[in-house]
Amino acid sequence: MAVATPAAHAAGTTLVLDAQENYYLPTEGEGPNLDLGIAASGGDAHDVSVAVDASSLAGKATMVVTGDCVSTGTLKVRCDVGPLSGRESIDPFFLKPTAAAKAGDTGAVTYTATASDAAAVTGRTDVLVGGPKLVRRPYPALKGIAPGAVFERTPAFADTGTAPADKGVMLLVQDSEGVSLARDHSNCHYSDLPDVGAWCRFDTPVAPGAAYETDAPLRYTASKDTMYGYNTYVVWPVGGSAPDSFDPSDFPGTGTGAPLGLKSVAAGSGFTGSGYGTFATTQHADYQALGDTVEGKAGETVSITVGVRNNGPGRMDFRWVDADNSGTFVVTPPAGTTITGAPGPGEQGDPGPLWNCTPGKAGAKSYTCAIGSTDFRPGDSVTQEFTVRIDRVVPGARGSVRAVENPEYPDRDDETANDTAAIAVKATGSATSSPSPSASASPSATATASPSGSGAGTGSGTTTGGGLAATGADGVLLRAGTAVLVVAGGALVFLAARRSRPRGGR
Repeated sequence: MAVATPAAHAAGTTLVLDAQENYYLPTEGEGPNLDLGIAASGGDAHDVSVAVDASSLAGKATMVVTGDCVSTGTLKVRCDVGPLSGRESIDPFFLKPTAAAKAGDTGAVTYTATASDAAAVTGRTDVLVGGPKLVRRPYPALKGIAPGAVFERTPAFADTGTAPADKGVMLLVQDSEGVSLARDHSNCHYSDLPDVGAWCRFDTPVAPGAAYETDAPLRYTASKDTMYGYNTYVVWPVGGSAPDSFDPSDFPGTGTGAPLGLKSVAAGSGFTGSGYGTFATTQHADYQALGDTVEGKAGETVSITVGVRNNGPGRMDFRWVDADNSGTFVVTPPAGTTITGAPGPGEQGDPGPLWNCTPGKAGAKSYTCAIGSTDFRPGDSVTQEFTVRIDRVVPGARGSVRAVENPEYPDRDDETANDTAAIAVKATGSATSSPSPSASASPSATATASPSGSGAGTGSGTTTGGGLAATGADGVLLRAGTAVLVVAGGALVFLAARRSRPRGGR
């Protein structure tokens, strides 16, 4: 980052602008958001404002204003910061090329920051139309990694743009939780947090058409309970726009070994732009089906709770994908009974009840329920509560709960004897009894994820503790709520849903 210094200092407090050195505007599409930071040094500053002027690009670019900035003219904006203590980031705009813009055109963006109690400061970002375009080589999908073993990844990239990255490149690597990156290199900075990774700087100029890979692989160690995960990386020119998530302060550690370098490789079709790859270990998870007993009189509606427990040792962690992939369990009610706890198609999700099973109707012969946990750890269980009507007494009747793995992400369960559990029946009454037309409302039908020990329920469908937010990567989110379903015989079935996790887990 280029640091602009004031020509004169106000007493006690100074302003410091952090502006990127270069902005590369593609000849088609749109450029990235401009990186701009402002800080108050030596005390608080007040009435801080930053005027941004890109008018030298008139005819070559148009401006799309973002953030809290306002347009003050053609290719000009003002960003009012107000009182400033420490540092604040500003995303004032991004640029789009005009039809007249051509590779090699240049310009500049200038900045003037003012405050009521600090001297004004100025800064500048040089703009180049075209510029370098760094595309990455995808990582291969790795399989068969032994639990706790070391595996390697080699980042590689090519410049397919019209200008060189003449000051070198930056590399940022990030990973799913469950692997640790070896701190091998003195020019790399490492995070103390899982899944944040490291960044490295390379001063090697990269010419258009050239391709490079690191001269040594990155070394990862998979934790013993990890079953699936990913590794990824991004690259950008030194002085250019960094990824939005990049913050150098997240990487306090420095490697102690030889610097990581770059070596030239042949440019080819393998550089598709995505530096991403998955991995799978040979670790397995023992899924135990959890059954229950239908107990009551003929004609009554009662509740049962069934599901699956992960007995380990593997952990099915899928917080990095867009759907729940831990598998399913199939519930088949005993003969002589009918599952009534099934909401209609419009009664799923927030604010309605969780119904993590299909079909969404009462009276089906069987139901397939998603395990619905993006972090299914050893000791965790996922259950679904059903309301069941005892239609008649069938001696010896038994239903079942069967754990089923996802073939795309198998649990490799070698303890198959506990994959199926019985749903027994303890019913009293005549073998030809029929349901009572005045049956009362049944207990709620609930889906719950909980550890084998204690744990509090949540309404998010994900873990509690550790501050994990429920996001789109959680697939089928499990949300609390209630709804009402009218079933045969006039009974009203209230359905609710909850999930629970150990409070101490991430």
